[in-house]
Amino acid sequence: MNWHTMRWVALSIGIFLAVMAIWYQDIFTGFLSAFFVFQAVTNTGCMVSQSCGVPQQKEFKNTEESEINYTEVK
Repeated sequence: MNWHTMRWVALSIGIFLAVMAIWYQDIFTGFLSAFFVFQAVTNTGCMVSQSCGVPQQKEFKNTEESEINYTEVK
């Protein structure tokens, strides 16, 4: 498994929120902690898997097929 820094951060936040949810008996915080723990364990989401990164643009190759032909209109 590829446990990098952001997965450990997400897991830490999830565990912290779980403790706070139990301590204060707060359901919303419990759901939020489950969300962070789920992301860390399954390696999903923008924070941990970098799946929200923008793909690099491929180079445009100028070939004869892609050449634009213009006709002069008078």
